[in-house]
Amino acid sequence: MDTTSILLVEGQADVDFFEALLRKLKMLDKVKISPPKNFDFKTNTVSHFPKLINLLMKRMNTGQIHHLGIVADADYVSGGGFEQRWKQLTASFATFGYRIPSNPPKLPYLGSIFHHSELPSVGLWLMPNHEKNGMLEDLIFKTIKKSDSQKKLLNTAVSSVDNLPIKLFSTYHHTKAIIYSWLSWQKRPGQTLDVTVNGNLIDLESKEMQGFINWLYKVFEINN
Repeated sequence: MDTTSILLVEGQADVDFFEALLRKLKMLDKVKISPPKNFDFKTNTVSHFPKLINLLMKRMNTGQIHHLGIVADADYVSGGGFEQRWKQLTASFATFGYRIPSNPPKLPYLGSIFHHSELPSVGLWLMPNHEKNGMLEDLIFKTIKKSDSQKKLLNTAVSSVDNLPIKLFSTYHHTKAIIYSWLSWQKRPGQTLDVTVNGNLIDLESKEMQGFINWLYKVFEINN
């Protein structure tokens, strides 16, 4: 495996999902997902993410990494939403001399790629669409295939979550509650987000998913 191409993601669910997606796209032999599956995400919370970026940026500076893509949630709860998350993560790029716009550009389903005169480019995608607050589950929600059975299950999940008598989760995690309810009613209840790819439950040809996939190809300079 060419370990000089790294896709950095935030959590275990992300590792599972993106590993499945890269395998489906035949990119897993070209791109390594970081952190690895044995990474202790419970100890190393989302607040450690900028530290991981700095470590990878240093490896880029010494020529150990040639392509770097970063995927993070624009989660209002943990990151302050799209604008705060964008500023937090791009601060590391600016330290190494990358040209960063003064205002966060909202580029729906395009993502950002930052350039440097001497170092490789760096890609950043804030879930769900590089424009709005949200997370990976919001992108999955938008791209679920609308077969009769899945449409009924999804509609039931939406109705069930909407009508819960008590909601212990944050309103910002509303879609996440829907997605995991929907997943719990599949052929094998309790599966992780990778089943949405492996089980052919999401539409990889949708404009939303194609935007993200095209960003991956550009960041890692792979011809689709």
